[in-house]
This record gives sequence, structure tokens and C-alpha cells, in this order.
Amino acid sequence: MVVRTKIYSILVSLFIIVVASLFLKPRSLVSAPPTNVKDTLSSSQLSYFARLSSGTTQVGDSILKVVASGNPSNTTNNLFVGDTIAIGTTGIGVGSSGPLTLYTVKDISSTAAFTINSGIGQSNAFVNAAIVATRSAIHTISFTPQSNSTGGYWEFLIKATSRTGEQYNDGIPDQQGFDLGATTPSSGANGLGTRLKITDVTCPNWGTGATTAYSVGTTVVLNIGYTGSSTPTSFHIVSCYLGVGGTNQVGVGYSMAIGTALDSGSQLINPAPATSRTEGNADVYSFLIRHKDSSSALIDADTVQGKIAVVESVRVTATVEPTLTFAIDNTNVGTGGTPCGLAAFGSNAANTSATSVAFGSLNVAAVNDLAQRLSAVTNASDGYIVTVYEDGNLKEISNGTTIPDTTCPSNSCDITTPAVWNTYTASGWGYTLQNINVGTSIFNYAAGHRAFGNGAANAKTIISNTSTPTTTEIAYICYRIVASTTQKEGTYEGKLIYTATATF
Repeated sequence: MVVRTKIYSILVSLFIIVVASLFLKPRSLVSAPPTNVKDTLSSSQLSYFARLSSGTTQVGDSILKVVASGNPSNTTNNLFVGDTIAIGTTGIGVGSSGPLTLYTVKDISSTAAFTINSGIGQSNAFVNAAIVATRSAIHTISFTPQSNSTGGYWEFLIKATSRTGEQYNDGIPDQQGFDLGATTPSSGANGLGTRLKITDVTCPNWGTGATTAYSVGTTVVLNIGYTGSSTPTSFHIVSCYLGVGGTNQVGVGYSMAIGTALDSGSQLINPAPATSRTEGNADVYSFLIRHKDSSSALIDADTVQGKIAVVESVRVTATVEPTLTFAIDNTNVGTGGTPCGLAAFGSNAANTSATSVAFGSLNVAAVNDLAQRLSAVTNASDGYIVTVYEDGNLKEISNGTTIPDTTCPSNSCDITTPAVWNTYTASGWGYTLQNINVGTSIFNYAAGHRAFGNGAANAKTIISNTSTPTTTEIAYICYRIVASTTQKEGTYEGKLIYTATATF
């Protein structure tokens, strides 16, 4: 009976120990890797890393050529107008890990050459200087856990380089992974991108516990490689803690973001093209999601591997031919028209056309006004200018007598300066303008009239715009003739030459 009692006691004790151990040790559901795993990059564009070729290494050169072989980037493909590039300087690292100077790409001349915004500096003008343009991205990782572990955490591993000659955190794009960024990027510093920080990571909203990363930037070497290789290489580790007593749900999708907007934070720098590849064929890199329990033990069965593809961006080019439209017509200037603040035109206005202004019989010692409409539009970046000049005075066709260019009262106006013309005793010929929607106002009829310049050397701008118009721009030019009581009778004729010029 005593023996039976002891056996019973031992069994009870073992049962209590087993039960207690189950409660003391973090429990997880049956392990299984997450499903619906993907890493979506805000930009999958490869970074650019070329070297400066001979023949364009003189100080002040702005058209640069790239070495055609042996580097991650061997053409100007994947380089774009407006890109900020960094060119290596002489000294330690000669542009591989040394200081860099920033420039801006102005034009892509060919697959071998491009133009920068200023002449290359003395410290950058040497053969094989590095030419770097970084591309970075926010990694949005989505996954659906199939297990949980109280108080554990999830790790997100992004491919880092372990290639000789490359540093995984210097801000210069690597050929074997994503770069973590430099500490203080700027002109004269190593690299172009700031280093990824804990605050740049948004962990999944577990519902309990922390939602920010507690570890960013450590690396681990695993037997998982990059494109076409199984060589052990490094991964950046980003850890997201579940919090004390916290668990994730099973079968519920989560997402997290590595990187933030560049104006407020940092992003991982995309790789440069891998060794021995063909442009247009994506480089594929592994990323991992791992699960650890509260004692940091890896739950092997919960590990899952995904893939990231990065490739050159496609340069799309199209040419819009330069355009310039200028027209002279008689719209709204016929009988009854009232441009330039004038009284309604009489019946003679019906004789005005795109190519002629026929005053007919003039009222002596009085104003005689007619007008034409001018229209201009262009796609030129610096707009357009329309000028006008007369090819000689108004001249009587049989005897050569002229109607002089107006000087307005008391010689107050000329071909440049307008003035009010309100006395009509002396003969004269001139014009004024009404600006409807022209970008740059030359003068308007309220300022008065002025004379036409005689000959091409005295052509004067009448309408213009210093930038690309958003619509067809319109003005009225209003002509005035005064014939004194002593002006010789006859038929007078003259010629006006309009010139429209766009600035591209």
C-alpha cells in the first residue's frame, strides 16, 4: 500500500511539472511559414554607377563620357535629365569610397555621353572617376502569419552586400544588395543617402505592444545568395517586437514599411546593376521574414523567403516640334468696332482685311482711325516677340509727297515713347495698342500713340511673352492718320512689316 501511494505521488508530481512547464515556456501554435508574402518597392529602379572615360576629363568640360565596359553601368541608359549625380574626387578612395561632388544632368547626348549643369571641377576631372546616381525605395512588406509566440518578434531581412570593395552602409550603391545609407551625405561626404534609422520603419500594428522597430542596421550572413548564386551573403535585419505578453493574430494579414519620404526620413538605396548582366534583365534579390520567440530563439519552420526584382527604368523620349503661330486679321475691327477705346468705326472700316488697311477718303484736320487684330501663340520655353516697322513714310504714289510720322503734340512722342495725341492741326501717322491677354504689356492706348520705326533697324516690339503662353494671345493695333488742311492731295501708300520670333 505504501509503494502504491509513493508511485501515485510521483505521477502527480510529474504531471504538475509538465503542466507548469507548459505555462512557463512561451507557447506557439503549430509552426508554419507566413503566407501572402511580398515586398513592394516604391521604386524598383536600379541605381547608377559608371566611371568617367578619357577624352572628357578637362577642367570645365560639361559633356561627359562613360567608360564602355567593366563597371556596373556602362552606358547612359538608366540616367535621366534632372538626376543628381555624384562624381568622385581625387584622393583616398578615388570615388569608390572617397568624397563626391554633386552635379545635375542636363541632357543625355547618346548612350555614351551626357551633359551636366556646369563644367566639371578640377578635383573630378580624371579618368575612372566614379559617376553615381542613387535610387532608393520604401519597402512595404506584407505577410499573413500562420503561427504566433507570446512576447516574440518578427525579423525582416533585406539583402546587403558582402562583396569585396563594397560597404553596406556608405551611401554608395552596391552590386550585391541594398545599401543602408551614409551617416552625413552631402557634397564632400561619402555617399548620397542618409542612413536608415529606427524612426524610418513602421512596424505592423499588432494590436498590442510596440509598432516601431527596435533594431535596424545589424547584418547577418546566411546561405542564401543573390541572382543566380548560393554563396553565403549578408542581410540587413529590421526587427519588430510584439511587446511583453503580446501576440500576433494567425491568418490575419499585416504590413510594415521600411523607409519614409525622403524629405523627412531615409530609405534603403537600391543596388547598382549586378556583375555580368544584360540591360533590361532584372536583378533578383532574396528577402526573408523570420519569427523568434521571447528568448530570441529562431522558430525555423516560420521562416519564409521572398524575392525582389530591380531593373533599369525605361527612358521614354518624344519630340514636339517648335511651333509659332502669328496672324493678322480684321476680327472685331470692322464697321462699328471700338478697339483702343475709340468711338465706333464708320463704313470705311469694312475695307480693312488681313493684308490691307484702306482708310479711303480722309477727314481733313481730324482723326482717322482703323485697326487690325494680332494673334500669337508658341510652345517655345522663352515665349515670343512680335515687332513692327514701316518701310518708309506714307507716300503719295505720283509725286512722292509724304505724311510724316507723328510726333504727337509738341514733339511728345516718338518710335519708343507714347504720348496722348489730341490735337489734329498737323499731319501725322502712328498707332496705339490694346492688350487683351498678352503676357508682357508693351504699352496700352491709355498711354497714347507713338510713331512707327522706319526701317528694320528701328523695328519695335509691340506684343511679347517671356514664357510659354497658355493660350493664343491677342492684341489690337489701332492706326491713326491726320491730314492737315494743307496736306497735298493724292493717294498715299505705305508698307508695314511684322516679324514674329519665338525663343526656344
